[in-house]
Amino acid sequence: MSKFRWIDLALLPFGLCVLFLLLLGKLFGLTYKQISVVFNLWVQGAVLMLSGVAPFVVIVYRLTEHVSTGWLLLALFFFSYGMMYVYAFVKMLRHYHLPFDRAFDLCVKDLEWWAAKWHTTYHIVNLLIFIVFYLILLGLNICLAYYLCS
Repeated sequence: MSKFRWIDLALLPFGLCVLFLLLLGKLFGLTYKQISVVFNLWVQGAVLMLSGVAPFVVIVYRLTEHVSTGWLLLALFFFSYGMMYVYAFVKMLRHYHLPFDRAFDLCVKDLEWWAAKWHTTYHIVNLLIFIVFYLILLGLNICLAYYLCS
């Protein structure tokens, strides 16, 4: 019996993500590299950026109901919080600029660099960044906006 390896566990969700991107690419007439850049970098990045700005938008709406020092301080804090997401998104877009092949290859190279730094594989790093960290940040931003609405 062979020894259990975490990479074996990571290959299934990674393979499912690749299959999803291949099907999505076929639907839109894009290659795997093109749909990977569009979906993983542009779409996910834009959704994450918008979710990071959402708490500020909620606070601005709340400020229209009544103005207080506390809400103004929260607005200042969440403006800065949202601008960090906007800055990170713009920086990512500039780093992974077109053409598609260049952006995809650079992203793979960066993921391989992180994999070497974390002493793991490209597949694990890819899943951690584009699934786990993404969902954690998205969930945090949604919870913040929801909490501020109530």
